[in-house]
Amino acid sequence: MEFGDILRQLRTERNLSQDDLAALLGTTKQVLSRYETKKRVPRLSVVAEYAQKLGLPLSALTGETPVLPPQALPVGRRKRVPILGSAACGEPIYKPGDGTEYISVEDDLACDFALIAEGDSMTGDRIYSGDIVFIRSQSDVQDGEIAAIALDNEITLKRVRRLHGPGGAVLYTQLLPSNPAYAPIDIGGEGETRCARILGKAVAVRFML
Repeated sequence: MEFGDILRQLRTERNLSQDDLAALLGTTKQVLSRYETKKRVPRLSVVAEYAQKLGLPLSALTGETPVLPPQALPVGRRKRVPILGSAACGEPIYKPGDGTEYISVEDDLACDFALIAEGDSMTGDRIYSGDIVFIRSQSDVQDGEIAAIALDNEITLKRVRRLHGPGGAVLYTQLLPSNPAYAPIDIGGEGETRCARILGKAVAVRFML
């Protein structure tokens, strides 16, 4: 089987649309369509990247070994949640979705929307660029939890920590990366003009099918 055939088989067996699979692989529906119709052949480095994101050995996508044992196929009821945009794992970035992109997820996962991670500041929590992060809508989280935070008109994924003063009042809120190469983002204090709002708590990450 050629790569396009394997990709189509993989998508069909796992009950995924081209939009779903494109979101997981960090590409577009149009690119996947060209692969599946064999109008385009990916470089080996691209195939290796896809294999890593799918949690498969490279040999599965090159046709040397089976793609998936039957017992590993997803089971149970599923629902669709909207992909609202991208959340940076580095510097905040926001690309608003238009409400037409959805991804399938297990019905019992308590989430309301999903974001696509970008960057590498959360790799200590195994969140890599292109991963799908599922968010449960809520206006607050406990210290140490990972949240989707709107910072002015941008969104970022970070752990939240609050620094309190002697009287117990919150002096600063820190947005903490889990990659030591990045510095925390401090929100608050005299002269702070940014508006930060918690959109929800990260409840799951899909880094493989």
